[in-house]
Amino acid sequence: MLLTKRIELHLLRVGRCRHPEWVTLSGGRWAAIDFPALAALLLHPTAGPILYDTGYAERFRSATAPFPERIYRWITPVHLPEEERLGAQLGHLGIALGDVRKVLISHLHADHVAGLRDLPGAGFLALRGDVLACLGRTGWQALRRGFLPALLPPDFPARLALVDERPVVDLGPAWAPFETGYDLLGDGSLLGIPLPGHSPAQLGVLLRTTDDRPVLLAADSCWSARAWREGRLPSIVARPLFADWRDYRRTLAGLRELAGRQPDLAIIPSHCAETLASFDPHPLEGGPG
Repeated sequence: MLLTKRIELHLLRVGRCRHPEWVTLSGGRWAAIDFPALAALLLHPTAGPILYDTGYAERFRSATAPFPERIYRWITPVHLPEEERLGAQLGHLGIALGDVRKVLISHLHADHVAGLRDLPGAGFLALRGDVLACLGRTGWQALRRGFLPALLPPDFPARLALVDERPVVDLGPAWAPFETGYDLLGDGSLLGIPLPGHSPAQLGVLLRTTDDRPVLLAADSCWSARAWREGRLPSIVARPLFADWRDYRRTLAGLRELAGRQPDLAIIPSHCAETLASFDPHPLEGGPG
């Protein structure tokens, strides 16, 4: 049986950037809109606080101070007010940064891992394909992959475990076209789903919330709910940002197919203001909604 435990889920908006909507969504508006950076807090009944990604952190500014890393800052102007920082968001829930025991990393782009250095007690889980594509790269080679080495803790390799080495789970026909996942904690509560295309592997996470709703944390497999609902791709201008365009198209089509088969499933992209505003079974008072 899949998803054997219920997880208390909180969506945290940890900074944001602005881009014209048409860049990220074919036929979108010319106006610039906010793209929030998602971190998801998963309160597991026995494993304690777990994060899915971290959003931005103040360290992003120093990591993008030199050239060529500064290009990342020019392309992606970031806004991170004090109240949106990860420590402040967790503090609303009575959780300290040092309480987080594990971070599930969707992929190693800066807006997903900038807060890793602020989590001294956490181990990390990521897919091998993304790790191999980034670690050891510097300068232009790192930048073209959206990777800023300065954001990773110096002991990152020692604290890293590979999702690919976790038990494989047959998802069954109800979750097609996604056939298999990885049992991330070994108890059936969090299932890792590969969502390749935006990055070489990219980890999605399937869970069931305490109000019995299935959720797929979908990272950057799409940038908005409209993308998977309407099958709308990003502009051609954005294609250089993707590791494999064909894989991205297949993943996006797969999400749309899955949503048709599982109408109760909440698909949560990492940068969709609409989704963050409309979905959170445990919203923070005065927080991101």
